[in-house]
Amino acid sequence: MIVVTGSTGHVGRLVAEELATRREPLRLVVRDATRAPQIPAAEVVVADYGDRAALARVLERGDRVFMVSLHEGPARRIPLHRSFIEAASRQRVARIVYLSFLNAGRDARFLHARSHGATEEMLAESGVRFTAVRNGMYADEIPGWFDPDGVLREPGGDAPITFTYRPELAQAIAAVLAHPEHDAPAYDITTPPVTLDELARITADLTGQPYRYEPVDHDVWDARWRADGRSGWQLAAGHTSYEALRAGELAVESDDFRLLTGLEPLSVAEIVRRCADGLPLGLRSG
Repeated sequence: MIVVTGSTGHVGRLVAEELATRREPLRLVVRDATRAPQIPAAEVVVADYGDRAALARVLERGDRVFMVSLHEGPARRIPLHRSFIEAASRQRVARIVYLSFLNAGRDARFLHARSHGATEEMLAESGVRFTAVRNGMYADEIPGWFDPDGVLREPGGDAPITFTYRPELAQAIAAVLAHPEHDAPAYDITTPPVTLDELARITADLTGQPYRYEPVDHDVWDARWRADGRSGWQLAAGHTSYEALRAGELAVESDDFRLLTGLEPLSVAEIVRRCADGLPLGLRSG
């Protein structure tokens, strides 16, 4: 049995749907059963990472488990991840495939990469066989990086970044879950690198609209995020993400998607084209 956690979320849902096309037996772990993907023959069970009794009911010996990472600050994420890993170890699951982040580790600059590193350490100490599938910033969220006027205002300098396209990420995760021979400690699923200026130029060329990049300093960025009501951990995550970007920690070139799936990854330009409906200026007509 393959267990998919977080199957009401972006990545978990895509992973479940991809595995369904492979006719894999599925158990979908959700917090709200009414939001579970409608997949024939899939078993839907309700549990969360902090519910020890529920996890004992939904995890079974020999299961292959996709462990989605929780969208929380480290103070909540790490204890909940520990709870899930301990439950999986007690139930003697066969394997965990964990959704991690590029350059995860205790010395990473990016706040979330550090908490992912802590989770990978817990997995290594648990004795459960595991593989981390690491993503970068999500490419399908690129439209939201642009302001309504089409300007990309970020404190990113001219450093390169590699993105991750969620549909490709799900294909890679499904391949690792379905094929035990894919047993490396970690796989990185990334696009080719681009700078933010190059990203804006790609978007402008594709749409015929005046998208552009305008570097800003941290104080300007911080004021905007505070005005949006972001929490303390969200602000820390944002600041440290740009520190990581400028240090080169968000640019990881990898051939792992092709290795795992046998498919050619999409270019950044093609991903932007597929997400163009969400861009603030849209496409120029004619």
